Order: sequence, then structure tokens, then C-alpha cells
Amino acid sequence: MDNSLVVGYLESWSPNQITFTQAAKSGYNTIVMAFGTINGTTIGISDGNFNPSPTPQKLKEDIKNAKANGAKHILFSVGGESNTYNPKGSADDVAQALVAYLQEYGFTGVDFDLEINTDGNYLDQLCAGIQKRDPSLIITAAPQLNQADHASDLFLVSTGNYRIYDKAIQNNRFNYLFIQAYNNGWPSINGYSEMNVPFISAAFNNLKKSIPAQTKIVIGEPATKDAAGSYSVFNGPNAGPNIYSLMADQYKAISNDPQFGGVMTWDINWDAKNNYQFVKAMNHVIVPNLV
Repeated sequence: MDNSLVVGYLESWSPNQITFTQAAKSGYNTIVMAFGTINGTTIGISDGNFNPSPTPQKLKEDIKNAKANGAKHILFSVGGESNTYNPKGSADDVAQALVAYLQEYGFTGVDFDLEINTDGNYLDQLCAGIQKRDPSLIITAAPQLNQADHASDLFLVSTGNYRIYDKAIQNNRFNYLFIQAYNNGWPSINGYSEMNVPFISAAFNNLKKSIPAQTKIVIGEPATKDAAGSYSVFNGPNAGPNIYSLMADQYKAISNDPQFGGVMTWDINWDAKNNYQFVKAMNHVIVPNLV
């Protein structure tokens, strides 16, 4: 578990504004900014700035201070429900612009939270370009889950049946995969759906069949009931006052697996409104084993 992460997405637009530094102090060692933008070869931030640290200088200072307060990674995420991923031109040119931006601000990597149908070959080339220019940057993705039928294995999608990540995954482009295990009522493994807490370990073990061994798997869950839709554990048979400890038990059950990458939540802002119950529970699984 030396490389295990406590991952939280951090909204720019939330009225409950939280800086990267505050998130790090609260126990998140990997903070993912929602959302950056790629428009052609122009890199930026959705709505023009990251509201909790609204100027370039403040953002750079915030990222630096977050690292000083325990953050291992500050990631620049593109995509999301409203889609901020719109590259144009060669993948190499986009990679060059993106790497320069990440280096300028102090981001330690990029996350592809794509929820559209887009060119998987282009995504693979873009990731290759990032790796070539700065191998120290990590690359992550946040796929959703689907399944042909309940007797078959899970597969990773951006949305629907769009398997845009497959080529990049098989070419070992991603250091970590942050699995959104809370958006789809269809998948079922060992009789468990995304609404069942045991789906965490069931999905992890099933996904190991198709994800290269060097890619770490991080199963994601919402921080609260209000942070996700109808298909999360907060609406399932395990919902109740013990939900966080039950989730922590599931993560602990898989935590010694070499492919275990940690825990992830959408999102830090919702967790903060709930007295950080998610990160407090999950840090009992992760933090004692960090180096």
C-alpha cells in the first residue's frame, strides 16, 4: 500500500469553497481539481479560475501549501458532466501545452474524467505525449462501469457502452484508475450491485482480470447521499449510521492487494458539509500504511 491514495475531487463552483490546502489538512493526500479545460491547444480552468484560489498566484501558492500539508498529488481533471475536454489539432501539440500548464502551476498530474464518446486512439496518443514530455507526471482516469450481462465481467466506459479508455489502459498509460462505482444500476458481481457495499471488493477483484497489473485500481464512492444519484450505497440495503465503517471494511479487505490504489470520493465539498465523515473513516484504512 505504499502508493495508496486518499482521493477527493474538489469543486471550483461550490458555495462551500475549500482550498487545496484545507483539503490536504483534512486528510486527503490526492486532490483532484474539478475542472480544468482543454479547448483546442488552450489549457485553462472552467469558468476562468479556481474560485477558492481565484488568481494564478493564489492558485500556485495554494497548491504549494497543500503539498507542504501532506498532499502527494494535486491533479488537473478534465471532462465531467458538462464536458471540459475539447482538444483539437495533433495530440502531441495538446500534450505539450498541457504539460507546460501543469508544470507552471505545480499540478502533479492529469485526470481524464470523460463522460462522452470520444476518440480512444487520440486519448492514447495524448497520454503518450504527456508521458514522453514529463514522466514524473501521473495520469489517471475516472471511468464508469458497465456489463454485458450478469454472468460476464465488468468493463470500463466513459458513458453507456463507449469503451474509449481501453487502448490507453492496455498501453499502460494510466497510473491509477478512479472507478466511479455509483452511477449505474445495471452491473452486478456475485449478486452485488453498485448499491451494495460489498460491490467495492467484488468490483475490484473482477476488474483485476482486465486491467494491467501495474495500473492501480481505486474504487470510488460518493461522500454523502446527496453527492450522487440513485444507484449509490447510500440508497442500498447497507445505508444507515454504519455506512462509512462498512465501506472502510471493504477497502481494508482489499488493501493488501498489490493492485490496490486507495480510496476515492466525489467529493470533498460534500464531505466537508458532513463533518468529513468519509475521509475520517477511510484514513483508518490508508494512513497507517503510507510511507
